[in-house]
Amino acid sequence: MTAQMKTNASAKKAVNSPSHIYDTFIVGAGISGIAAAIRLDQVGYTNYKIIEKAGRVGGTWRENTYPGCGCDVPSALYSYSFAPSAKWSHLFARQPEILSYLEDVSNEFNITSKIEFNNELLNAAWDESHHLWVLDTTTGQYLSRTVIFATGPITEAQIPRLEGLDTFTGEMFHSAKWNHDYELTGKRIAVIGTGASAIQFVPQIQPKAKELFVFQRTAPWVLPKPDTDLGEFSKSIIAKYPAIQASWRALLQIVGGD
Repeated sequence: MTAQMKTNASAKKAVNSPSHIYDTFIVGAGISGIAAAIRLDQVGYTNYKIIEKAGRVGGTWRENTYPGCGCDVPSALYSYSFAPSAKWSHLFARQPEILSYLEDVSNEFNITSKIEFNNELLNAAWDESHHLWVLDTTTGQYLSRTVIFATGPITEAQIPRLEGLDTFTGEMFHSAKWNHDYELTGKRIAVIGTGASAIQFVPQIQPKAKELFVFQRTAPWVLPKPDTDLGEFSKSIIAKYPAIQASWRALLQIVGGD
């Protein structure tokens, strides 16, 4: 999101342009934006608007597709409490499954049809005299009493400012914008950083590489992930007895301190 939040006199002039005033304006249709819209519907606050700069829901799970991409939180917990799923193939879900889950939930609760896709927020200005947000987007201007910024912090690739990057002639891309068309087999590969993404994709690409160098500034503390394939039998039991998953979720919340 490239929006700037500010209060200025020009907002007073613009406030009379749009004819409709929304109670809530939701920016982003990722996991948080979808949840916000569902909860608003459930309490009867239906006068809201959702915009999403991309062409589909999903947020970070839409943008990140690197090898091994998945969640480090058990699937039973990394999901909506009001929309449990018995479809998870593993204890810790992979990116495609999470994206599919978000799309399914958005459709099930009739949220997708309410989202204006391919519309980006450019500026948000508070008009003090009218007590309204004036929101400029790529498709027009909107007015709203409240704004929920559900844009998330990890959908934009952050390229480090390193000397020599502009003269490097090899293939270069950020993990958040993974180039699936580039074949890594037999290549000398350098990975800069050992954040959550690198921890997941480095073990996936290592067997393919001729040489693999990982550069890190600060060593992270990594614990083994006790992942397991749930299998069709386990999924059928969870689907038949939802209380099992609900109990597991409650236990995870207690153990995790959430």
